Order: sequence, then structure tokens, then C-alpha cells
Amino acid sequence: MDFTLNKEHQQIKQTVKDFVKGEFKKEIIHDLLNTTAYPEKIWKKAGDLGFLGIHFPEAYSGEGLGMFEKILIVEGLATGDSSVGACLGLAGSGTEMLLRHGDEPLKKTWLPQVADATHLSAYALMEPASGSNGEHIKTTAILKHHSWVINGTKTFVLNGGPRTGFYIVLCRTSPEQGTSIKGLSILLVPADTKGITRMDMGKRIGYELLDICQVQFKDVEVPFSNLIGKAGNGYEQTRDIFNHACLLFAALALGTAQGAFERSFAHVRQRTQFGKKIIDFQNTRHKIASMATDIEMARLMLYQGALSCENNQKGDTKHCHMAKLIACRTAMQVCDSAIQLLGGYGYIREYDVERFYRDAKMAELLGGNTHTLKNAIAETLIGKG
Repeated sequence: MDFTLNKEHQQIKQTVKDFVKGEFKKEIIHDLLNTTAYPEKIWKKAGDLGFLGIHFPEAYSGEGLGMFEKILIVEGLATGDSSVGACLGLAGSGTEMLLRHGDEPLKKTWLPQVADATHLSAYALMEPASGSNGEHIKTTAILKHHSWVINGTKTFVLNGGPRTGFYIVLCRTSPEQGTSIKGLSILLVPADTKGITRMDMGKRIGYELLDICQVQFKDVEVPFSNLIGKAGNGYEQTRDIFNHACLLFAALALGTAQGAFERSFAHVRQRTQFGKKIIDFQNTRHKIASMATDIEMARLMLYQGALSCENNQKGDTKHCHMAKLIACRTAMQVCDSAIQLLGGYGYIREYDVERFYRDAKMAELLGGNTHTLKNAIAETLIGKG
């Protein structure tokens, strides 16, 4: 398989690089971090350039391209800055479910708002006591007079704050089926619907600019037509889009690794120790070589996973999960090495790499942790057992 980027892909990467150079000013990002403010102006400009809806069909204000182009953009944004890149890369969280399983009226109403940076979107899948375990989902949606009435609490909702336009909510629509995953369905819930309250999850080690919330639904009523896909098929639909989530977080992790590498490489090329440039020491050169090799290996795996989505909309489960596993592992290792290369400066916020390290850990934890990924990969190799 040839992973050489064609002219269009090279143009996309250059456009992202130019955008980062123009908008990701260090003083602006540090101001955002000091106030933990969402990068709203940068988000709006990313929408104007078509970055946010690159893989949406043109009918929904998208560019009509694919997942490969999407991950090229996300990787480039995270290279420019791991924190702002995460905000932009995850701005459309939840839209893949709507794209693949939603009815036309819902897609026409909501997808353009995400592509144009009018609203963010959010998955509301996990719960405080059960995580993402489908059998223990307690949030209910009861059908009453052609409307769903939702009650329950969701946690770790990315983009769960005030800019959210809608939540994609995993609910138990058939309580009589007990804990069976066949009783779960997906509903689209506009964020301004009466009965929704949200609370920020609090300070965290990484992705400080993202709105990560706990969202409570109390007698929240939405029309029957807000059902996404088939009733009772919610858990399978969630699994169906998980490959894309893996690729998205893998692209964020890869970009974070690349960004940390570039910063540490620039540092050792210019800084002098014991009368020599740090780059002239053999152990430094070996560390740089290992970092670059690991990044390239992760990039090839990510590209393979993304290209599998071109041939099969769902993507290849094994390669998508491997891509996230390797990209996140690489990000952690490369960012750790970057801190070591900077020495004491590696711990100083002004030099960024300590934050890249923290953001790399968040990418590793979100969108499928290491154990979940390994279980899924093993299942593709040996069967469910």
C-alpha cells in the first residue's frame, strides 16, 4: 500500500500549517490556558476554512472528503498545539453517529451548525457508576405521547458546556428488558431543552481548554423523530462508530508527539552544554532518532486505519484500534523524551512540552483506554471466545 500523499493531501497539510502559524500565537494560547477559556475565535476561523466539516457531504456544509483528510487536519492542528488542537479536533464529537445513522431532517438541521462553528456537538454515553458498560446503563427514555422523556446522568461528556448544540445520548428505551444491551437506543437531545443541567468535571491534568462535564437529564422531553437509527440498536450503533473515535484520538496523539518532538529538536539544536551543541552528543542523537522512528511508525499505522475507512465506511477494527494503541503509546514516550531533552526547562510551562505530555495522557485515556483496545484487537484475532 502506498502512503505517499497526493497533491491534494499536501495542500491540506500546508493549509493547516499556515493556519497554525497565523492563529496559534504563543501569547494567545498561554492567555487561554491561564484563564482556561475555550479558543472560540480560533474555532470560528477553523469553521470558516472548512476544517470542522471536512468529511461531511456538501449538502451539510461539508467539503465532501473522507476520514483520511480529517485525520490529516487533526494531526496538523495538534502538532501546532496539543490543547487547542484537541478542542478543534473534537469539535464535532457525536456527529459520526448522526452522519451514519441519523434521518435526513436531523442531519440537515444540525450538521451545518457544527461545520460552520455555530455549535459544538457532544456524545453523552458514559455514566458515573458504569462507565461505557452497556449492560449497566441506567439513563432511561420512556415513550409518552409521541415523545421521549429522558431521565439520568452522563459523565465525562466532551464539549458538554455552553457552546454545545446537541447531545447524542445513549438511553435505555426498553426497561422491561432489564440489563440487556438490546434495550438501548440513541437519541439526539438539543442542549437548550428544558430539564438539562450540566456541571464542569473540575480541574484536570490535560485538555484543560475542553468543556468536560457531567450532564443530568430530568424529565427532558424530545420528539419521537429524534431517535437515531433503530430503537434497541443503540449499543451496536455505538460500537459501529468506535473505529472513527479511535482514529480521531490517534491523530490527536500523533500530532501531540510530533509537536513535542519539534520543540525538543529545536531546543537541542540551539542550546550549548560543556562547550558543544546538545545535538552533537551521541546519546542526544540516538534519542532523537528513536523519537522520529516511533512517530513515523505510528503515522503509518494511523494512515492505514484511516484509509480502511475509504474502502469500508466503518473501517477496519483491528487497524483502527492498533492505530490508537500505538499512537498514544508513542505520544507518551516521545513527550517523556522531550522533557528529558529540555532538562529543567522541560518542567517549565513556557516551553510547552510538559503540557504536551499531560495532553498525551488524556488522549490515551479517552476514546478507548489501553485495556479496551487490547480486548478489541484480541477479539479480531481469536474471536469472542
